[in-house]
Amino acid sequence: MAYQHILTEFKQGLGTITLNRPPVNVLNIAMMEEINDALKGFQGKKDLRVVLFNAKGKCFSAGVDVGEHMGIWPRK
Repeated sequence: MAYQHILTEFKQGLGTITLNRPPVNVLNIAMMEEINDALKGFQGKKDLRVVLFNAKGKCFSAGVDVGEHMGIWPRK
């Protein structure tokens, strides 16, 4: 499945989720929903051994978008 804020891959027992909102990969609600969906997709894989999180950009993540969690920005 194609996502807007993450990249996923599954190969030889390794599930990879890459945060893809460079440069600092701020976690917004849409990204967190995509991560949950990707993890649910990995659940059915009998040969899954490890899930690796990594990120594009200059840092892993600068944290969450606080405005979205306070109701400042409308949720889609």
